[in-house]
Amino acid sequence: MLHTATSESTVEMRRFGRHRVMLSARLYTPDGAVSAVLLDLSQGGAMLALPLPLPKGSHIVLVRGSLEAHGAVVWTQGRRCGIAFDEPVDETIVDQTISGVARSAH
Repeated sequence: MLHTATSESTVEMRRFGRHRVMLSARLYTPDGAVSAVLLDLSQGGAMLALPLPLPKGSHIVLVRGSLEAHGAVVWTQGRRCGIAFDEPVDETIVDQTISGVARSAH
């Protein structure tokens, strides 16, 4: 069956090409900082694996090297979550992050 209804967040997630990665990152939440694994990245958002799940709607800052993106959790599935960035990340920053130029998390 074809499902044609899409939410605004789904449209936003698909607006930019996604890059699959497996990189360490730091996530800052209202409750403090936590280590994360960046599983995919685009200019509009990211998918992360975390030690503990975050509630949908949580405001975060994702940091890895020159990448610093503010956003919110838009979905969760176990310890994985999807982040929609408040503003698109510059394409150069995404390219540097996925190419390994930014090798260490803050």
